[in-house]
Amino acid sequence: MTTIPFVRMFALTGAFAIFACSGATTGTSGNTQGAESQSDDGGASSEPTSSSSSGASGSSGSGSSSSGGATGSDASSGHSTSTSSSQNEGGLITTDGASQTDPDVDYSVAPVTLTMTTFTVDAGDEVYYCQNFANPWGMGVDIKIYSLAMGAGSHHMFAFYQNGGSAALEPCPNGGLQSGPFTFVSQSPMKTVEFPQSVGATIPTGTGFQLMVHYLNTTAETITSSVALTMYIAKPNVVTQHAGVLFLDNTTMTVASTCAQGCQSTESYTLDQDIYILSTEGHMHKYGTDFVTTVSPASQAPPSGQIFETTQWSEPAPTNYSPPLALASGTTITWTCTDVNTTGETLTFGESAVTNVMCISQSIIYPITDVDDPVITNGVSLGGF
Repeated sequence: MTTIPFVRMFALTGAFAIFACSGATTGTSGNTQGAESQSDDGGASSEPTSSSSSGASGSSGSGSSSSGGATGSDASSGHSTSTSSSQNEGGLITTDGASQTDPDVDYSVAPVTLTMTTFTVDAGDEVYYCQNFANPWGMGVDIKIYSLAMGAGSHHMFAFYQNGGSAALEPCPNGGLQSGPFTFVSQSPMKTVEFPQSVGATIPTGTGFQLMVHYLNTTAETITSSVALTMYIAKPNVVTQHAGVLFLDNTTMTVASTCAQGCQSTESYTLDQDIYILSTEGHMHKYGTDFVTTVSPASQAPPSGQIFETTQWSEPAPTNYSPPLALASGTTITWTCTDVNTTGETLTFGESAVTNVMCISQSIIYPITDVDDPVITNGVSLGGF
C-alpha cells in the first residue's frame, strides 16, 4: 500500500483524467481498505460508530451497497499505524499505513467507503468506467485520509467532483478523457493519502463524487474487479489550509514514426502566483522512456533547476518535498518526455496506454483559495489520465 501523509499544507482537487496508465507514488504495495469487504453490486455502505460534531455521520444513504450511499466502517478497520514522524515539519512523506492518531481526524465518525459496482474486463481489453455517488455526508466536509483499493488490471482512477445524486456504473461518456475538478487521483492500485495538520481536501456542500477508472487487461483471462475508496473526515474547524493540483498537460504532442531512437516532447508554463510544491510526478504511456521537470529560475530548486525525473512509464514514484518547494510567481515550469516509437506510424496524444502518448506533469500544491475549483492548469483542455 502507498500511504502519503501530506505534512503541512494540502487539499486535492483539480483538473482532468487523462492518465491512461498506472501508478505514481512511493511506498510499499498493498492497501489497508480492501475492496473485498464491499458487496459486488457497488454503491456505498454505512455502519457509523457515532454522529460527528460537525454533523457528518457517515450514515447517509441507504446502507445498501447495491443502490449507492455511504458505507461506514470502524475507524480501526484495516489501517496500520502511520510511521510519519514529521507531521509539523512541512512537506510530504510516504508510509505504509494511515495514522489512527491524527489529531485532525474525527474518529467519532465512521469512515465512508464508496464502492463501484463489480465489472469484468476481457482478455486484452482496455476499459473506462464511471459511477456517480451523491455526497454521503449530506454537507460540506474536509477529508483528512483517503484509502484506495483497486483490483487486478487497474491503471488509474479519479474521484471527480459531481453535483447530483448517485447513478449506476457505466462506460465513461468521454472514455478515458473525462474532465472536471477532482479531489483524489491515483496511478497506483493501492494508495492511502493522509493530509498534514490544519490541511484537508474540502468537499463543498452538495458536491458528490464521480469515480472514474481505467483498466487494461494484459492477461489471457477475463478479470473481475471493483474499486473501493474510503474517506476519514476532519474535526470541525481544524482545516485552515487548502491545497490543490498543478496539472500541466501537452495535448498537442505527436511522436513521429521516425523516432525509433527516441524523440522529445516539451511544454512550458509560467506561474501567475506563488506556490509551494509538496509532491510532483510525471505521466507517460508505454512508449515513454524518460520524463524530466525543471524550473527556471532555479531559486530554491535542486541543482540545475530539475525537480523531477523518472524512466518509469508505469507507476512512477513521485518526488516529495519536505519542506515544501517554494516557487515564486513568474517561475517557468518545463516538462519533457522522451518517447521511442517502434510502431512505424505517428503516435498522437490520447487515452490509450498502448496506442497513444501522453506527457503530463502533476503536482500537489498550496495555497488554493477556491475549493470549488482548486486547480491550476496550463489552459489546455482538461481531462483524465
